[in-house]
Amino acid sequence: MAEVDGDSFTISSRWFTYNLQCEDKKFLYLNHEGRLELQHLTSNEQSQLDCKFNIHLFNDNSLQERKGRAVMVYANKDGKKMVACCRSNNEVYAEAMQDLPKKIEERQHKALFYMTMVVSNKYMFESTLYPSKFLGFEPDKRNSSLKAVVLLEKGHRGVDEKAEVTLTKKVI
Repeated sequence: MAEVDGDSFTISSRWFTYNLQCEDKKFLYLNHEGRLELQHLTSNEQSQLDCKFNIHLFNDNSLQERKGRAVMVYANKDGKKMVACCRSNNEVYAEAMQDLPKKIEERQHKALFYMTMVVSNKYMFESTLYPSKFLGFEPDKRNSSLKAVVLLEKGHRGVDEKAEVTLTKKVI
C-alpha cells in the first residue's frame, strides 16, 4: 500500500501571470528597493515598473478540508523570485529566493497562501502561517499616495474589501 504523505505541499507545474490590484484600482508593484507597494499607474508606468506577478500553484497533500488553492505569489527581479512572505507583526514583505521550494513538509509556511475566489476575478489570499489573516492593503504610513501590503485579520463579520485582490491578465 502506498504511503500517504499527510501534511505537506508539493509544487505544481502550473503558474499564471497577473497584475494585482486593490479595491481602489491601485496596482501592486515591486519598487526599486524590493518593497511591495500599491499606487495608481498609467499603462506606460506599468510596463516600466515590476507590476507582473506570478501565482504559482501548489498541491495540497493534506487529508484536512481545503480552505482554497495553495499558492505562492512572486515577481521576478534580477534573476530571483521576490516572494510575498508574512511576519508576525502583520507585515508582508518580498523575500528573494533563487527557486521556489519543491516540497513544504509542514502545514504552515511564510510564503504559502490559500487563494479563494470571491467573485469572478476577485480573490482573497489567506496566510497558511497565520490562519484567518489575509493579504490586504492599507495606507502607507510613509507616503499617503501609496498603499502598503499587510495581513488583515478576519473579524466576526468577515474580511472587508481591503483584503480582496483583483487579478487581471498581464497584456504583453
